[in-house]
Amino acid sequence: MDLQSVFKALPDDQVITKICIVEDPSKCPPGFQVVSRTFDQDTDADLWKDRIFGKRITRYICFSKDQYSSDEVVESIAIAGEKDLSSEWTVLFYTWDTEQKAMKKKNLCYKVVRRESVQVAVTDIIVLSKSKKPPFGFILAGEVNSLLICYKYGPISPTKYPRGVGPSNGQHIASGNWGVSTGQSQQPYIQGQHTLYGSSITHSAMLDGIPFTVNPKYGDVSRLPPFIIPEITLKTEEHLQAQYNYSFQ
Repeated sequence: MDLQSVFKALPDDQVITKICIVEDPSKCPPGFQVVSRTFDQDTDADLWKDRIFGKRITRYICFSKDQYSSDEVVESIAIAGEKDLSSEWTVLFYTWDTEQKAMKKKNLCYKVVRRESVQVAVTDIIVLSKSKKPPFGFILAGEVNSLLICYKYGPISPTKYPRGVGPSNGQHIASGNWGVSTGQSQQPYIQGQHTLYGSSITHSAMLDGIPFTVNPKYGDVSRLPPFIIPEITLKTEEHLQAQYNYSFQ
C-alpha cells in the first residue's frame, strides 16, 4: 500500500467549505474530492443515470475541505426544487466542468454560514444506491433517481490562517464555471492568495488549546548543574566566504 492510499484510509473530520457538481469525475476541481462510488454498494454514484440520444450523461458530487480560502463552512445540504428554499440556500444549477444543467428536476442545495457562528458543520457526503435510510451518524438530504444523498456533522476545529492567506486576501473567480446560484443571482467562489483548493500549506490543530509552560525542573535556576556558555566568535563576510566557499565545478 502506498502512502497516498494510507492517507485516504485515514478519517478526515475537517468540515466541508465548498460543493459543486461535475459531469466528468476526472475533471473534479483541484483540491476537491469526488463522490464517484456509492457508500453501501460500491457502485457508480452517477446522479443522472440516463442517456440522451445514446450518449451517457453523468453527474457527480464534489466537495472541498480547504480551510484557508474562506471563513464559511457548509451547515446543511438538501435536495429540493428551486422554489422550495429561501435565498439563504445556494443552488447548484450547472456543472462546474461543462456548465450543463446539473440535475433534471431537483437541485442540490446547501447553506453556508460563518465558521465562528456555529460549533458543528458538514464533514462528509455520501451516496446510497440500495439502502433506504442513512447509516448511523448520517442525515438524509434527499433522493435523486432512487439514490439517497446523505451528509454527516462534525465539530469545527479552530483554523489559524497563515500570514497572507485567508478570506480577507481572497480573489474572486467567475461564477459561471461553478454553476452556483443563491436565489436569482450567482455567487462567486473565493480563491485564497497563493493557494487554490489544494493548498501546499499544511495545518494542524493538534496543539490548539494546550498552554505553554516551562518544565518545573527549570524553575529554580540555582539547582541546575553548572554549565558554560560557549563563546561566540564573530566572523566577517570575508571569513565566512573563506571558510565555507566551495566550488561545484
